[in-house]
Amino acid sequence: MSERDGVTRREFVAAAGSAAALSLAPGVARAAGAKRRYAIVGTGVRGVGMWGRPLVSKYGDVLEFVGLCDVNPLRVEAAKKQIGAACPTFTSLDAMLAQAKPDLLMVTTVDATHESCIVQALDRGVDVLTEKPMVIDEKQCQAVLDAEKRSGRAIGVTFNYRYAPKHQKIKELLMSGAIGRITSVDFSWYLDTTHGADYFRRWHRLRAKSGSLWVHKSTHHFDLVNWWLDADPVEVSAFGSLQRYGKNGAQRADNCRPCPHKSQCKYHWDITKSPNLVALYVDCEKADGYLRDGCVFKEDVDIPDTMNAVVKYSTGATMSYSLNAFMPIEGYHLAFNGTEGRLEVRDYERQPWPAPETEMAVIKNFGERQTIDIPKAEGGHGGGDDVLRDLVFRGLKL
Repeated sequence: MSERDGVTRREFVAAAGSAAALSLAPGVARAAGAKRRYAIVGTGVRGVGMWGRPLVSKYGDVLEFVGLCDVNPLRVEAAKKQIGAACPTFTSLDAMLAQAKPDLLMVTTVDATHESCIVQALDRGVDVLTEKPMVIDEKQCQAVLDAEKRSGRAIGVTFNYRYAPKHQKIKELLMSGAIGRITSVDFSWYLDTTHGADYFRRWHRLRAKSGSLWVHKSTHHFDLVNWWLDADPVEVSAFGSLQRYGKNGAQRADNCRPCPHKSQCKYHWDITKSPNLVALYVDCEKADGYLRDGCVFKEDVDIPDTMNAVVKYSTGATMSYSLNAFMPIEGYHLAFNGTEGRLEVRDYERQPWPAPETEMAVIKNFGERQTIDIPKAEGGHGGGDDVLRDLVFRGLKL
């Protein structure tokens, strides 16, 4: 990071980390030497892989698992084995809160149920961390805010994309004034026929459960832009349509395994190739009927797969945003236009040709193009997952 007003990279990261820690979980601080009593509600892949197993293996000195909860009794037991936790399991959140007595609850349930879990925990005096999105609509948002106020407890939403080193680098460049005052942003996100299609197999395909990809997925991107610009959105125009999945398919079935069209369908997915997914979902179907390998062309799909928005921010900057969920590439193209130049980013998680994972450049007005070195990172969400967990449970150590 280039210095500006005496701010170095180290000072920037320290300040950003402190601010993020406060905004994520102001009540996570613990007495010296005490472990937090930690529980999870919702034991699907996200609960197990992000907020379960890594915490057992790396944070046992600061956390004690006291409970796991899921409405599916088979899944919660399967998750317990995959997480490696030695704690009771529950199918009722109320029972877990009463009997296990956690002081910190992680919510990783279906998006539409976040609000009820959060409010229930806050009203019992339990601090809450929740996967994004916090809620799926404005009524649920108000209910959570009201519960937070009357309970005096803390709630944090675990946005992880901010903490990827490449995204921190973008923030540093913008703060340094490398392209002057930001006037507009071009942001296109691409979900490929692997990842994008998967949202249409799962419960996410139903607006009543996910709020649509506007809420479940794009909230990641809007959070990034709000942070990068240090601004609030003040006006939004948007529209979306269903162009590829759902009713657009010529053939369909309930799910992939018994589908008579599997040999012809390019979107066929064989869940049985993943022992972990079989244990968490296939072996648990008889308890609740949930099919993890649902057909992407089911006619009940009611969320868009093609989305566009124009956003105006409190600084006067604007953003043109799009998301497409059936592309040959996975990643994004991003550009910040400023009074002194342009910052361009191309990021590929998957693509059908050889290419660097991330390319970043600053292009000066009346000047030259400077390629930016990208910090190396490993782990989920561009390296952001590990940083976020350290930030929440230990405080970011520089």
